[in-house]
Amino acid sequence: MSKRARGEEDVHLNQQPLSFEIGERQSKPVGHGASWGQVLGHTVTAVVGVGILGLPYAFSCLGWIGGLLALTIATVASLYTSCLLASMHEDKDGHRHNRYEELGKAVLGERAGFWAVATTQFILLVGLMVTYMVTAGQSLQAASNPNCNDHTMQAAGDEGSIAAAGEPDAGTVGCRSHLTAWIAVFAVLQLGLSQIPKFENLWWISILGAIMSACYATIAFVASVLHEEPETGVSYSIRPGNLTDQVFGALNALGTIMFAFGGHAILLEIQATLRSPPSTLRPMMFGLFTAYAVIIVAYFPVACAGYARFGNSVNPDVLLSVQRPAWLIKAANLMVCIHIGAAYQVFAQPVFKILEDWVKQRFGRAADKLVAVRLIIRSSSVIITAGVAMLLPFFSDLMGLIGAIAFTPITFVLPSLFWLKVKQPVGLERFLQYAIIAFFGTFGSLAAIGATRQLAIHSSEYTWFS
Repeated sequence: MSKRARGEEDVHLNQQPLSFEIGERQSKPVGHGASWGQVLGHTVTAVVGVGILGLPYAFSCLGWIGGLLALTIATVASLYTSCLLASMHEDKDGHRHNRYEELGKAVLGERAGFWAVATTQFILLVGLMVTYMVTAGQSLQAASNPNCNDHTMQAAGDEGSIAAAGEPDAGTVGCRSHLTAWIAVFAVLQLGLSQIPKFENLWWISILGAIMSACYATIAFVASVLHEEPETGVSYSIRPGNLTDQVFGALNALGTIMFAFGGHAILLEIQATLRSPPSTLRPMMFGLFTAYAVIIVAYFPVACAGYARFGNSVNPDVLLSVQRPAWLIKAANLMVCIHIGAAYQVFAQPVFKILEDWVKQRFGRAADKLVAVRLIIRSSSVIITAGVAMLLPFFSDLMGLIGAIAFTPITFVLPSLFWLKVKQPVGLERFLQYAIIAFFGTFGSLAAIGATRQLAIHSSEYTWFS
């Protein structure tokens, strides 16, 4: 193989595991033997994240029936497509596809597989970096000044919040500037962490993320249940606004729900940790079904409790709607920050590696020895994502957009497309695959339009860096 060919291959995303604790395991010989319990832990960690905090807001845009129906369909379809991926992990001859892109190339061919999977994953990674910057800024702000909680949506131009709270006051303006500052604080922290050359050795990231997400999800549920009813009462009508705003808000909410099911990007890596032979399918399936039982127990109570307590006035991040007990809410927001502080690096490190490999390809291996190259690439990536987060600090809109354009194809569309190509099913099974592709492809496209429109409107109403 030529040097050029090797260089081009290095840039491919299939060289960069999206879970670094899993990536470390991948380097070991096949047969090191993870258990279904580890599959359970990795899957829950991969799926359950900050997206759970946006589910009550999605319900407020869809209503009880629409919200429950959308979340149920997404959960069932996500579990089903997870099983499809698990079934395609290993060929009859024993060859294992240990990366999503590897499977895509095997099914669609080198070029089509690369563009269908790698580009989508790169958008996913960068989008998550920006979204996590915004989430961390809001959580740090809420932990430092709870009075800013109710101003967050006003600062972002949310119609429902403005209608409920009235015209923005001086406190709101102060909260806007604080949000920008807290995003900058989080960016400085990430500038330091990004210089760690072998972040994959920090195996505790997966464990830390699981603990933090479980804690703040539990707090969000319990605090919502125990929180007193708002003084203005609770309304379960669709969020205030004209019909156009409500329609596009509902489309954006669909993207937010899809954002909550993003673990498919690393499911094949999780399965790669299982010993083979015998087949990895049975323990993987057991781990998946157990993991989704945990996910259901987490998602539906938080979504329903948050919406039941706050109705259509709930914040895009439900923790920002809960005010008491103050110490517990501060702790929950700090847990979100700790989780995101680690998770940001999980998704940023593959981006750094891709860019660094591209530099090596263009300028030779000598560039790899220069510390300045790594410093510039990694620092620039953090600064750029922080800048975008400051310009577009709209948590729900970003979740909706990334969920629509990245998570929808990775989680719902591509697994069914691969299954059609690999298994060539007939009858009802064939119809089901086409139905999933058409349904989620259509609503994913509509959700992308809705999220883009929401971002455009909110950014036009937001005073940048104020």
